[in-house]
Amino acid sequence: MKLLHQLKQMNDFTVNEQSIASYILRHQESCLSLSVQELAQATFTSHSTVVRLTQKLGLTGFKEFKIKLARELQDNLHQINSVDANMPFQLYESPIQISKDIAELMKETIDRTFAMLDGELLNRSALLLHKAKRILIFALGDSLIRAKSFQNRMYKINQYVVIATEVSDWAYHMVNMTSEDCAIFLTYHNKSPIFLKAARHFRHIRTPTVTITASIQSELARLSTICIQVPNDEVHHAKIGTFSSQIALEYALNALYSCIYQINYANHKQAMLDSVAIFRSFDMMNDV
Repeated sequence: MKLLHQLKQMNDFTVNEQSIASYILRHQESCLSLSVQELAQATFTSHSTVVRLTQKLGLTGFKEFKIKLARELQDNLHQINSVDANMPFQLYESPIQISKDIAELMKETIDRTFAMLDGELLNRSALLLHKAKRILIFALGDSLIRAKSFQNRMYKINQYVVIATEVSDWAYHMVNMTSEDCAIFLTYHNKSPIFLKAARHFRHIRTPTVTITASIQSELARLSTICIQVPNDEVHHAKIGTFSSQIALEYALNALYSCIYQINYANHKQAMLDSVAIFRSFDMMNDV
């Protein structure tokens, strides 16, 4: 059985072992560089508890655990999809078979994106956006739809996001940004020159930036404060539709929003309840 799957199941784990398993699942990549003592300290447990957990997983100890985890993460990164992201269905397939193909593609894309997510990068991104005075999003085409969805969610926790590229006013928004703000670049293959212009300016004025992209070796990724990677499964101009790319971007944004919400969970939940009470008092429930 896969190591990560065993950790998620937590069969017969003690409370402390569950704490360690949860930490590893949230910080998969960074755990590879930790010692037993460092992992125990990070999870407020002990050296012996970490070792016992690895033995419950059928391993000899923490050293073998890290080797197996590294191999599994590498396999996940290069796993071949059973559904072609560019041509997920074929001629003469029935409607129900096409539906099954799309369902499989969506599940595989989310699984692959999850395998690439770095808990530490997500946490740092969430903190940057949480404390930012203003948030500016750069997104074009189908990615703009994903940006609108994220913008709508952020409204609900009283963080007002501007999509700079929505009405071609990106340059005006860009020059008004400061080091106390934050920008998001949402782009699968990073083909827009205006993103690079904006990123260079933000680097110059020390405005933090978060880029979500499949092109992690691009100049935009290098200019960014944080780069969150999604799977690079689609070929430009050789696909039926942007199924995989948009599923990956949407999932990454949903995860990021949830991490932002988690930072101030109690206040965000109370604000939602307060809003509902106001909607009811002004008979607005049917309008929202």
